[in-house]
Amino acid sequence: MQTHQLHVDTITSVAKDVYKIVLTSKDSLDYQAGQYCLIEMGEGDLRPFSIASAPTDGNHIELHIGAIPENSYAWDVLTRMREKQVIKAQIAHGEAYLQPVSERGIVLIAGGTGYSYVKSILVECIHQNIRQPISVYWGAKNLEQIYEFSELTALAEQNANITFHPVLENTDMHWKGKTGLVHRAVLSDFSDTLAQQQVYIAGPFPMAKVARDDYFSIGLSKDALFGDAYAFLD
Repeated sequence: MQTHQLHVDTITSVAKDVYKIVLTSKDSLDYQAGQYCLIEMGEGDLRPFSIASAPTDGNHIELHIGAIPENSYAWDVLTRMREKQVIKAQIAHGEAYLQPVSERGIVLIAGGTGYSYVKSILVECIHQNIRQPISVYWGAKNLEQIYEFSELTALAEQNANITFHPVLENTDMHWKGKTGLVHRAVLSDFSDTLAQQQVYIAGPFPMAKVARDDYFSIGLSKDALFGDAYAFLD
């Protein structure tokens, strides 16, 4: 890994308390789709954020940060980016990156801003012209939090092997899509075939843990499940 000085190009509010940030380096940035960076906030203070862009994007990276003033961990990073316009980051960390192409289908699962991890892998799959079926599941409280709904819908329309499944916890009478917990939507759709997939997941640790337990119970093997949370969960 290397430490890079990154210029803050843009900070855009994309949903309530969610910000898309584009950072640019003078040097090329070397990372794998699905890895994360560590933002340096001080001596020994390194804060991880998934990289939402793909390696083919060259010398810039995109981050999606959920931040509220009451949670200083992410809010302080956002504040520094706004004030300083330049930050330091270590790139890249994580072993849950896109694996070599196999015969398995690919299932990408995001909870909230865990979508940034999923987006990086999805964009790289498209760039590599991977033709296996790719199923994208994005779970959120409400539709506003699916802040790239239009972009993902368009990608699914343009690529016959990609399907997009937004999953909402809070819905109204007009919503005709999937509801409930995102990992359970995957269980329902792949009850008999999940063992034949590569599964990538990002979201809160409790979600990742229960998903792992449920998926293993229906035959998914340990070597076919990827997510940064699993480096820290027992």
